[in-house]
Amino acid sequence: MELNVLTLGSLILTFAAGGFAGWFLRRPKTIAVAPPNVEREKTLAEARHQGLLNDVEQHLSETQQALIELADHQSALAAELRGETRLEISEDMDDTDSLKPPRDYADSRGQLL
Repeated sequence: MELNVLTLGSLILTFAAGGFAGWFLRRPKTIAVAPPNVEREKTLAEARHQGLLNDVEQHLSETQQALIELADHQSALAAELRGETRLEISEDMDDTDSLKPPRDYADSRGQLL
């Protein structure tokens, strides 16, 4: 391919036209800086929201515990009305045995020397 004046000029003109078209069609850049008050208010709102979520979660767990106790009491009353003797087994929800480390195999089997 020969590079004569017409070909070279059309290549330069095409490059320049593409550059101008790209410059005009680019997205505008918006630089915005939020004042520190906005960030502080946002952080405080997030903290309040998290506090409310924690309160709701605590209330739900207390309600669930109350419903379990109410169901146990209701089943005890129903058994009493039917004249059945009921063996009461209470299970602690706050069992601390799960926090203890597992025992060694030899220790649990009585094989210590």
